[in-house]
Amino acid sequence: MKNIALSLVLAAWVMAGIGCAVSTADYRDFVAHQPKSILVLPPINNSANVRASDAFLSSITEPLAECGYYVYPVAVIDRLFKDNGVPTPGDMHSVSLKKIDEIIGPDAVMYITIRKWTTTYVLIDSSTIVEIAYKLVDVKSEKVIWQWSGAAQVSSSAGQSDIIAMTIAAAVHAVGSAASDGKAERDAAIMCNAMTFNNANHGLPRGAHSPAFAKDQARIKKMIAKQDAKKQADAAKGKS
Repeated sequence: MKNIALSLVLAAWVMAGIGCAVSTADYRDFVAHQPKSILVLPPINNSANVRASDAFLSSITEPLAECGYYVYPVAVIDRLFKDNGVPTPGDMHSVSLKKIDEIIGPDAVMYITIRKWTTTYVLIDSSTIVEIAYKLVDVKSEKVIWQWSGAAQVSSSAGQSDIIAMTIAAAVHAVGSAASDGKAERDAAIMCNAMTFNNANHGLPRGAHSPAFAKDQARIKKMIAKQDAKKQADAAKGKS
């Protein structure tokens, strides 16, 4: 019964964007610098969920690799900083890009801030809201080349029509969140990363190691051309 109930929870969880910083990203700086390798720093966790940072760190490598980037092993990087007297994510985020370049040499650094991570329980439903900010910075120029921030929601009963199944899903999610050693957090992080990186308007462009790199570059160039045309049109209206 436990395995069946857990399956119900995982099958029922969905994610939907409920807010974002911009509707369409400006990829000019990204295209100009085009990173091939990314170093991900442990996320700064401003939420009350103590497992959120570790959950995000453990879930970030696979989606970035699938996007076509070499990702420095997150556990090794975390240990390297700690062994050199930089113990917390806040301290790590404060290390200069010049120093990171000298010691490690990535093309870009990913900074993640967890702004909110709350779970509420109402009758037979449980809902987790996550607010995340991502920022990718080119190491050499220190320019922000991609960023996105917003919120996502995970519901334990979404897609359920059977009242018994919904009750089991919510109950197991409540117990699992307390006793799964971060599994519920990792599942939410995986979905949040997928939603963020794969969004057509503001997602992370495919890297050079992705089979879709050339196609995605063409898509981005079209987006930039449309943005340029809109700016020119707006400027023309302003002069008239």
